[in-house]
Order: sequence, then structure tokens, then C-alpha cells
Amino acid sequence: MSNFLELGVSAELSAVLAAASIRTPTPVQRLALPAFLAGKSAGAVARPGSGKTMAYALALVQRLRGVEEAEGASTTPARPRAVVLTSTRELVVQTTRVIKSLTHAARLRVRAVSGGESGHDTNKTLREVMDILVANPPRLAKLLADGSVDLSDVRVVVVDEADTLLSPGQRPPVEAILAAAPGALPWWMSATLPEPIRHWLSVRPERPVVLLSRDAHTAPDTLTVKNIPVKAQARADAASDILVSLGDKARGIVFANRRETADEAGAALRERGHDVVIVHGGLLPRERHAAIKGFVAGKGRVLVTTELAGRGLDLSDLAFVLNWELPERASDYVHRIGRVGRVGRAGRVFNLVTDRDRHLLADVERLASGGKLDTGEPLRTARTRRTTSAQGVREAAARRKKAAVSGAVKKFD
Repeated sequence: MSNFLELGVSAELSAVLAAASIRTPTPVQRLALPAFLAGKSAGAVARPGSGKTMAYALALVQRLRGVEEAEGASTTPARPRAVVLTSTRELVVQTTRVIKSLTHAARLRVRAVSGGESGHDTNKTLREVMDILVANPPRLAKLLADGSVDLSDVRVVVVDEADTLLSPGQRPPVEAILAAAPGALPWWMSATLPEPIRHWLSVRPERPVVLLSRDAHTAPDTLTVKNIPVKAQARADAASDILVSLGDKARGIVFANRRETADEAGAALRERGHDVVIVHGGLLPRERHAAIKGFVAGKGRVLVTTELAGRGLDLSDLAFVLNWELPERASDYVHRIGRVGRVGRAGRVFNLVTDRDRHLLADVERLASGGKLDTGEPLRTARTRRTTSAQGVREAAARRKKAAVSGAVKKFD
């Protein structure tokens, strides 16, 4: 099906998309929209940047528009007709923005609550009438427990980033929310689907159909991946060399596994003259929001962060991802590299590989060259280039030599 009307999207919403120059559905949208619009419980799995948010947002808005026409508008504060769950405050903001872009014509009210916001802001939101509530599960579960929100009229619950929200440690608040909305149709969205989560879904009462997009568990074929062997103490110099080689205008993300490491990496890169913004969970929510908002607006060349920015951040001008260290979980790696190479754009991934990371390298190389990564489904890619260890050493040495000759890298004692 070549357009949204053929998928069952209303003329009203198709016109909104056309006005935003969105005319051709992505593979996951072609797969998921018919199931969602038909009222099925379904899970859609597709790689980051493939249009998953728009897939469920379109179906959600159209479904609630039909409810409003049949039953009238909602009139009770803090009693939504749909709930969207996602993993971080930053994703709540971004998801709310996407859904609101569709609701002006439909005249549906979208509200948001998230962890870290003030009680005053939350109470103000809950005094309003709403059709769609976007929230972090722990925050919403707490509001549910103290009686501040009523989910008895919820028709759809969307669990976005399901590979995160359904992991054992984070699943209880999601289960509490689903139990409080027994008449709701659950939709599940994810970039990966580990086997334990697949099994959990398979034994749910509604038995959701799992829809795997053809790009599920794949690296974008527009990525170039380089694995660069380094000593742990030489990470800063190697990362700086890479940033110099990319040029002053190339913007991207440097990922670390821990807050402390992100601080150390950011400080080391600043020492070497790079324009860095540091964001992690150790900052106050307002500080994180301001920093990410500034980076989105063009402030800073390099965002140094943890998994906090590994999901949802979608910037058209990002050219690279640099893994200061490899993540322990395959799903985190898929999300990290998904910040570039989105919707057909080119991107580069650099992995700094120390002896401590060696046990993870085989999975990364399988992702780069085709094969299987431990996310439950095959990983394959068409044009991703793998750089051997010897090539990485030669290229890093060449960059350092070039930088030293040109004076591009300032040395600090």
C-alpha cells in the first residue's frame, strides 16, 4: 500500500500528514496501522528511526476520534481515554509533541506527566480534562495508587519502548496500569524483542500478534561501523582524534555506561577543545531538559550521555555515534546506533574497544556484518562496513599524525 488512505487512515489525518510532507508510509507503518485500526492487540517491532511513534499515534488519534463521535467528548478531569507509556521524561516530551501534531484537526486533548516534575505541575495537569495521557509508568502508577487519576475509561494503552518497560525490574508499574484499565486494548512498540519479553506477551490474555517489520533487529544499511581497539587510558585521545577527523561541523553523541564515566568523558573532551554538552540521570530533571533542549537547538557539537539519550532522540543533523564503551545489553547497542542512520540518512558509528569490552565485540561485529544478536531475532544489514582491528589501529595512528602536523589538536599536560 503506497499511501496512508489505503492503509485506512482517515482523509482528515492524511491531509495533516500531507501538509507536513509525509506522504509515504514506512514499513512499520504499513505493517502496524491496519492491525491497530482494526482494533487488534498487537506488538510492532522495528528499528529505531523507522516511524513507530507515528504508527501508533495515527491509529490512536483516529480511534479516539471515533469514540468521541459515538459517545461525546470526555468531560471529567484526570480521566483519559488513552494512555501512552514511555521510559524517560525526555521521551514523554517528544512523544507528546508528535501526538499533538496530529490532534489539532481532531480536537483531542493531550496531556503529560513524568518523573521529576514538580507536584504543582502534576496537580495542574490533573485538574484538566484529557483524551490522551502520556506518562512514565512509575509516575503514573504512583498517581493511580493515591487516587489522583482514573483509568477506568481508558480504551487503549500503548507501551512504547517495550524492551525497556517490560524488563523485570521495570514491569510492575506497567502491570499495575494495565490492571487499572481492564477494558483497554494494549499495543506494544519496540526496537527489539528479547525472548523473555516475547514469552511474557505470548501468555497474556489478549494474545497480541507480534508484527516484525522487515528492518526489525537490523542496523540501518546507511551506517558505517568502525571498531577501534584502544587502551582504557587512551580513550580520550582516541575519541578526540575521531572528532577532529570528522570536522568541526559534524554533530553527534558519545555514549558511556555510567554517569561518572559520562562526566569523565565530557571533561576529557572539553580539555581537548571540543564543544561538549553532558547529560545524564545525575542531573536535576530541569537541568537535563534544558541541556537536551539546548543541544537540539544547536548548542554544542557533542552530546556526552548515558542510555538516557539512547532512546527517542531524533535529530536530522546527527552524523555520528561514538561508544566510549560498549553497553552490556544488545538492545542498548541497537538503540544507541539508532540515533544515526534514521529514515535513510547516512551515519557513522565508532566503537572504542578495550580488553574489557572484548567479550561484547563478537555481537557487535555480527550486527555489522549480518548474523544474529541476542535480541530474539536475526540481525542483518546490507551495506554496513566492518573495520578490522588492524585497520582501526592504522587509521587511528594516521589521524593522530595528521592532527599533530596540522596543529589541529591542542596538547595539554
